Amino acid sequence: MARTLVGLCCFLIGTPGLLHAADGQQKLSTEVLAVFAAKCARCHGPDVRKPKGRFGYVLDLGRIARNREMIVPGSPGESELWELVRRDEMPPPDSPTGPLSAAQKKTICAWIKAGAPARNPGPRRRFP
Repeated sequence: MARTLVGLCCFLIGTPGLLHAADGQQKLSTEVLAVFAAKCARCHGPDVRKPKGRFGYVLDLGRIARNREMIVPGSPGESELWELVRRDEMPPPDSPTGPLSAAQKKTICAWIKAGAPARNPGPRRRFP
């Protein structure tokens, strides 16, 4: 029994598809965080004294993903955040950071479709 469990763990750890999926989510989290930092944090960031819309945690991906009023993981069409982005309401037309590019919108949509992963975009430990 123990031998089977060890074998299964080794198989799962060594499965390239699982590693690539984790790397993909890591990359997507990093990319969406960069978009939010560049385009949203000035009005909705943690350093804003009075964040607009009482939403000052745009750089906390986990908290955004848990807020079902904003995000329905896996479903951009049901996600208020995506609808605001899709309709060019966020950032607003008078935003000092300017509008989102098509690529930035695509990143946000892909992040929501992927389940709004909230992986820490910091360095990952590699095993030999």
